[in-house]
Amino acid sequence: MLPAEIAIFILGAGGLMFLGRTREIPQDRLLGMSVMTLLGLIVTGFRFRMEYIRGELDYNNEYHVYRFWLCMGISLAVSFACGYLPVTGWPFLLVYVMLSLFSNMSTGILASSVLLLISVTLCGAGENVFALYFISGVVAATVFQRLESDFRLGIPLSVAILTLLVCETAGVILTENARPSPEMFVIPVANMIVSSLLLLGCLRLFSSMVVYRHRSTYLDINDTESPALVRLRDEDKQEYMMAVHIAYFCERIARALDLDADALKCAAYYHSIDETESSSFPPDARKILNEYRNDRNHPVSKETAVLVCAEAVVTDISRIIKDGSGADADYERVIDGIFDNFLSEGSFDNCDITMAQMCTMKKIFKREKLYYDFLR
Repeated sequence: MLPAEIAIFILGAGGLMFLGRTREIPQDRLLGMSVMTLLGLIVTGFRFRMEYIRGELDYNNEYHVYRFWLCMGISLAVSFACGYLPVTGWPFLLVYVMLSLFSNMSTGILASSVLLLISVTLCGAGENVFALYFISGVVAATVFQRLESDFRLGIPLSVAILTLLVCETAGVILTENARPSPEMFVIPVANMIVSSLLLLGCLRLFSSMVVYRHRSTYLDINDTESPALVRLRDEDKQEYMMAVHIAYFCERIARALDLDADALKCAAYYHSIDETESSSFPPDARKILNEYRNDRNHPVSKETAVLVCAEAVVTDISRIIKDGSGADADYERVIDGIFDNFLSEGSFDNCDITMAQMCTMKKIFKREKLYYDFLR
């Protein structure tokens, strides 16, 4: 990672110095902005490293750090090119979104803003141009922060593009022209169209590479007719049915709590199967399974906590039904008792799950009274 960082630092500050001279920017201003650019890029590298060490990068970026620096290199070239384009035609929405997706939102916004400073310096634009792309870029990075499996691009894209148009109108057209004419909107509208197409293409590519990278794998291993689950069904029908019921609740809760439903459902299906079966599973599913197998009594992740709760509820209610007291059982009281035991024993003291999310889980379990007939 260090060679890529150093290359970006040198190219960023050195490129600004070289191109700035061709644009005849005053030497003192050029030197000052080059130093600020260098410091900004160094801070960006430091920020990215700290997020990497803390494990706070989004998606699977901690396993592919060079993706961020490759994106930084491409975005740096874009920032140099923007110095020679009309200020209303810069594709900085794409820069803010992609750098945020390949790191996390705070790091992406910092990196994009440093690159935006390069473009503003080269074209001699004022603070209004920086402000318009900073505001619209932050909005775009925010609305596209989490590309989950059921994410819809329509509304976020409309919000991002409309914000860009409003910012360009207020920051350039109205600022520099007392009487705007329709011709002044030609480049901003063209920028909207180009930015929309670029965003759609890159977001689709990112989704296929990152968000849906394990989609086909999950379709195979979460199929109840997969070889491992068929083998479990043949060897122990009761254990197989327990896994199916636990997976049902895990999927429902994962979607309600905005967790990784595919990974959690996979962990629910295979939590009782030999560990070797899960060696080729996607990393997120393996992480849940490993935590469950190593310390299910004190889980750390929300996903593992959901798995533990679902297993406890299904197990206890199944036992009550098999004892013959299911018809008279107060399922809500049983569920409350299970969660009270978890809290009194401090099972989730080290877990990042909130009390509100725990209450949501309880509500889901209590709403499924009719489903418990399938546990008979």
